[in-house]
Amino acid sequence: MHIGPAAATYAFYLPNPPLMPEDWHWEQDNAIAELIALNGNHWRKIFTIMAKICAPSEDWRDYRDNLLLKQQQILLIGGNALTPHASIHIVCGQAAATALGIAADSHIATDALQTTEQQLMQDSQGKLQDVTAMMQSQSGHLSCVLLTPYLDYRQYSNALIALTRNHLQAKQS
Repeated sequence: MHIGPAAATYAFYLPNPPLMPEDWHWEQDNAIAELIALNGNHWRKIFTIMAKICAPSEDWRDYRDNLLLKQQQILLIGGNALTPHASIHIVCGQAAATALGIAADSHIATDALQTTEQQLMQDSQGKLQDVTAMMQSQSGHLSCVLLTPYLDYRQYSNALIALTRNHLQAKQS
């Protein structure tokens, strides 16, 4: 199952879908608000973290409510392969990683990859792992694959969100 445009830049991988309203479509003006109303606080947190990672400015609320999953992001539920269209793949939690064949301790750390950002990621208790090198050898052309915690504030703090944003911005430049 997927929610969002197939040609999105960001692909988020999650293990379980939200409940879906009848006649709902991700292109609707109030699509995110409807999902939050039906699914509650859990999905509000998921969409908020996604918006904080992807928003081009600090106005993540407007981004979440009006632009999330409309152009630049796709949410893949229960995916067993990376989408070939995205250049940024964010694998959320161990269940999603397992479905994609990514081991939890598959962090690749060679001398060439030991940047300051890489060290910061390691210092965050292994919660953010860049597995691009491993996945690139399996899938060919990929820009970035991150193994992250599940999108919940208990696991994915604002500090880790900032680290994720910084890492992705560094990868894109």
